[in-house]
Parts: sequence; C-alpha cells; structure tokens
Amino acid sequence: MKILFSSPQNQEVERLKNALNEAGIQCEVRNENAYVFFPGAEFHPELWVLNEGDFPKAAELRDAFLKLASAPDNSWICNACGQESEAQFTACWKCGTVREAKL
Repeated sequence: MKILFSSPQNQEVERLKNALNEAGIQCEVRNENAYVFFPGAEFHPELWVLNEGDFPKAAELRDAFLKLASAPDNSWICNACGQESEAQFTACWKCGTVREAKL
C-alpha cells in the first residue's frame, strides 16, 4: 500500500479516486474525516493505492490528472505562428499578433 495523492480539496481526491477505479486500480481514501477526532489539527484526505504493483500506472494517471487540472481555461492558438497562449493574453507572446475577437 502506497500513498499516491493528498489535497485539501476533497473533490480533487474523489475525482482522482474515480479515475483510478475506472482504470481498475484499487484505492482508498484516508484521513477524510480525521478533523472530527482531532479538532484544530489540519488533515488532508489522502489517496492510497492498495496494490503496489498498480502504483506506476496510478502515478501516470495522477500526473495526467494534475496536468489537466492545471491547464489554463480557454487557451487560444495564434493564427500567425500557431503558438498556444493562455486566455488572459490578448496578443501572442511569441510573435505579438493580436488575438482575434470571438464572434
């Protein structure tokens, strides 16, 4: 049994747990309600992989999950050079072309 992930956000832990379950990887959440028994102490839910042989695949899924979760929303591709830019930029950081307005 190995710990794979911990987060103060219960939803993140549950989404990753569901992804692992869909991939056939057995896992469990720990410390989910530890704050009830230890008021004032900060505990974060932990996701543990039950079979250590599944850990490499689980780590790949975790990394893909984290990459997807941190991807900027509404990124755009520059029509001039093809560079991807984050949503907050109004001009391409690479070539300076102004972003076209959405209709």
